[in-house]
Amino acid sequence: MSSLSSARAVYQVKLLLDPERVLDADGLPTEAATAALCLGAPGRVEVAQYMDDAGQSLNGQGWIVRIRRHDDENRIRLAYKARFDIDGDGTEPAAVRQVMERAGGYNLGVGDCSYGVQVNLSHTRATVDFTNKKCRPVPGLAPGELPGLEASRALVLDRLPGKLAKWGAKPVGWAESVAASSRLHGPVRQANYPGRMLDHAMETQVSRLRSASGELTWFTEITAKARTLREAVELRSEMMGKLRAEGWLLERDAFKTDLILGR
Repeated sequence: MSSLSSARAVYQVKLLLDPERVLDADGLPTEAATAALCLGAPGRVEVAQYMDDAGQSLNGQGWIVRIRRHDDENRIRLAYKARFDIDGDGTEPAAVRQVMERAGGYNLGVGDCSYGVQVNLSHTRATVDFTNKKCRPVPGLAPGELPGLEASRALVLDRLPGKLAKWGAKPVGWAESVAASSRLHGPVRQANYPGRMLDHAMETQVSRLRSASGELTWFTEITAKARTLREAVELRSEMMGKLRAEGWLLERDAFKTDLILGR
């Protein structure tokens, strides 16, 4: 359990809220939700898009490539994320250790200073993410604007991390080829509201996604950080109980990236 308690590992609980119960018609938190979750004004508004080819080749190998910009800052944030599913719901430390061992076969681990490690616990699904983050200036872009397709492909290729370029049994040049033929998925705007529940700091994230039928729908997620796996498991249970009592919990997993890439 020592490696899981490393300062390099972050634990996050992520649950879905029912937007019809916590948001008004304009997508703003209702008075009841604002009071119960102690929500302040949006602390950050961000816009993000994802890169993958038509067959989701990167996602099929567990990789997520994201381009994001916070508010009107003058830089682009690139994230290359390798995601591994944990057997079960993340409750068992042994299952988390097995994922860490499997990731070690790809030279990913808490000891690699180039990758941040995060354990995610959602409703019934749990993952471990290894994320390589990079920043680039954004000359010529209007406030809140992200680069277009060709510029995004160039950005992704320019900063492609070695672990993705040499991924598993894939042939040399596989990742570069996928990135060069990738599409834009998004953009998606997200407002992040700082708050507090159960005497614990939390954040409620509101974004608008396109459904399978093509309609725009609200997506509302609440997240909270924990220091250890045990704390995260207990916090998830307490949060689910509190949100169920309010009638706000959606009984499904909160992994927005899958929905964005699937549309």
